[in-house]
Amino acid sequence: MDLYRIKKSYIFWMFIDILACYLGILANLYEKTIGNEYKRERDKFTLSKAKKILHIGCGSYPITAMVLAEMDNVNIVTIDNNSGAVKLANKIIKKKNLNEKIIVEQGDGTKYPLDDFDTIIVSSCSIPKLKVLEHVFKDAKPQTKIIIRDSILDMESIITSSNPHKNITIKEKIENCSYPNFSWNSFLLVKNN
Repeated sequence: MDLYRIKKSYIFWMFIDILACYLGILANLYEKTIGNEYKRERDKFTLSKAKKILHIGCGSYPITAMVLAEMDNVNIVTIDNNSGAVKLANKIIKKKNLNEKIIVEQGDGTKYPLDDFDTIIVSSCSIPKLKVLEHVFKDAKPQTKIIIRDSILDMESIITSSNPHKNITIKEKIENCSYPNFSWNSFLLVKNN
């Protein structure tokens, strides 16, 4: 994986998230562009059937969780390993009156307990990405939907590179493009028995 690209992407999105927390006009634009892509992902991957979702890497502006909160009968836990991001994310959730549907916690995606979740989303800025994926692939319960977002991630090579991941199947891929010259892929994977 290109560590320079990952770090650059992480810094860019961290900056955008923080600005969205304080600038309403940017938050609205963010929700209309990126939020619409996440809605498309939600609908295409039929996340409406989920009961409990874990989102790893929520950032300061938890747009994924906010999009998912529009669904009925779902509980969402969204985590980030950055305490400052968690503090801002909790303010946004409170401001939008989503406290009943979304729990924001500081957590390490490489060892967070996964037993309760039927759906796990790994954001593109989740770091260290490969260690987070190792944990999710190993410890998610069977039949868990796993959504992974990344701009250039070669999902097939990650899954086939080691035997423990033979029980992970790529079901679908969506190409997202919110802005000119900026795109990423969303992969739907399922952990088999």
